[in-house]
Amino acid sequence: MVRPHADGGSGSYTDEIISSLGGDFSKLLSGLTETQINFFGGNDYLGVLRDIASGKFTLDFSNLFTLIFSAIGASITDLLTLLIVVVSIAIIYSILGAFKGRASSESVGKMVHFASVSAMVAVLGATTVGLFGACAETLNIISSQINLIMPIMLTLMAAIGATSSSGVFQPAIAVLTSGLTTLLITVLFPMLIASFVFNVIGNISSEMRLSKVSEFLGSAVKWLFGTGFFILTAFLSVQGITASVFDGISVRSAKFTIGKFVPVIGGYLAEGVNLIISGGIAVKNALGYTALVLLAVTVIPIIIKIAVYSLCLRLAAAVVEPLGDKLMSNMLSGMAKTVSLTGAIMSGAAFLYFIFLLIVVSAGNRI
Repeated sequence: MVRPHADGGSGSYTDEIISSLGGDFSKLLSGLTETQINFFGGNDYLGVLRDIASGKFTLDFSNLFTLIFSAIGASITDLLTLLIVVVSIAIIYSILGAFKGRASSESVGKMVHFASVSAMVAVLGATTVGLFGACAETLNIISSQINLIMPIMLTLMAAIGATSSSGVFQPAIAVLTSGLTTLLITVLFPMLIASFVFNVIGNISSEMRLSKVSEFLGSAVKWLFGTGFFILTAFLSVQGITASVFDGISVRSAKFTIGKFVPVIGGYLAEGVNLIISGGIAVKNALGYTALVLLAVTVIPIIIKIAVYSLCLRLAAAVVEPLGDKLMSNMLSGMAKTVSLTGAIMSGAAFLYFIFLLIVVSAGNRI
């Protein structure tokens, strides 16, 4: 992610603040790959934090591109075999249909179709369930990151005088880490899995009419997540702006009082307060920056995997359609829509976490 300059050093005051930070930051990097760690800037979290706070880092986009292309390559490698198997099943079904001709009964044709669809579902179902599991694990990892980093950031905000902002954001942490994660894992993901299942059942036979149920569940997921996303974003934005105004007034009043009414050393004390506030802001912003980068490192691979999987399903649907079975093509297209919706939800959740972190980083900077 970043490359340190050859010169420059960290201020002793910010070093003392960083050294006094509690929390086991090493576990935040324990599950990352080498490519992800390179993008983050190294496997020493506090070391990266010190360099950012002291201004010794410059952004290096090459590691970002390496992370993206690495995730794309890994996803294609994992899903290429799956795509070949699905297309092969469709080709075998088409060949069997050409050989059976008019001699075979309708029941035999339905049995062959059911067997082919079952084989596809067995292959794709396991991959899709695994994808949902990976999404849930990613959300839990992000929640753990925020639960570890945000209390420290809020403590720093309170220490520099941004007590109103700190009080506002405390309940927001619980809503985001517990409420949003619980909503996605226990409500929306099961609804998406149900939509996936109804799509499969509805395309086993033309007599099974369940496609509208699948579409309804997909629409319900969109509305639920969209409504929650709008409410949380609006709440965080309005509350953060209001709290920042109150914090600025209170801290400026305190510094004015110290400077004017404390005899002899009032001016020096006011400057000392400025030094303390500046150091706290530097560490808070550096911690927020590492949290933003860690969020990106965590969420980029899973979003890319979802995107590649969705494209593979759409490609399989396009290849299967000319082979003469509309139901198989419709089933693959429906699966692709469900996977795409999962990707949209994961992207939206990551964006919401990103906005929250950005608001917290911005709060208290103008005190």
